[in-house]
Amino acid sequence: MSVVITTLSKGRGVPAPTREAYKRIRGLLEEQKKQSAITRIDTQRIGLEGETRMCAEFRDRAQAEYALEQIRKLSAGVELIHVAEGPCPTTKGDTP
Repeated sequence: MSVVITTLSKGRGVPAPTREAYKRIRGLLEEQKKQSAITRIDTQRIGLEGETRMCAEFRDRAQAEYALEQIRKLSAGVELIHVAEGPCPTTKGDTP
């Protein structure tokens, strides 16, 4: 199972609250990767103003569901951040 986190902008760059939520989510995912719950984390720049897509592939569904719950809590009420289950893009981009 994979989780995809996308940050967007409104023409003036990714807002600070969105960047902060992304940073916290990335920290959570990096910690789970250290614990071998995640097999890979890919990031890709998707726009000129810092828009980013990050995808994490989990070893099993239970770990993914727990992480998805935590990610949704971290992103609750934050505009321009999208969290979804879905396949990771096959192209690799710059690591933000």
